[in-house]
Amino acid sequence: SLFNQKLSNMAKSKLKVGDRVKIVVNELQPQYVGKEGIIKKVYTSFYKESNLYRVQVGSVTLRGVAQESDIEAL
Repeated sequence: SLFNQKLSNMAKSKLKVGDRVKIVVNELQPQYVGKEGIIKKVYTSFYKESNLYRVQVGSVTLRGVAQESDIEAL
């Protein structure tokens, strides 16, 4: 069922709101690669293996969303 699929995807997420991360890839804003940020929002993905994340660096919320492969936990 869709509900069970959502629970399964949520369980796979390693990152949650408030987690500190390092930006590994950012094609939209390459000046932020290598910087530390905080997960501001988690979007559960029903169709992909990876959830999507909004990341804030300092007072700036980065444009677009990051996949798990774009960031690493600190």
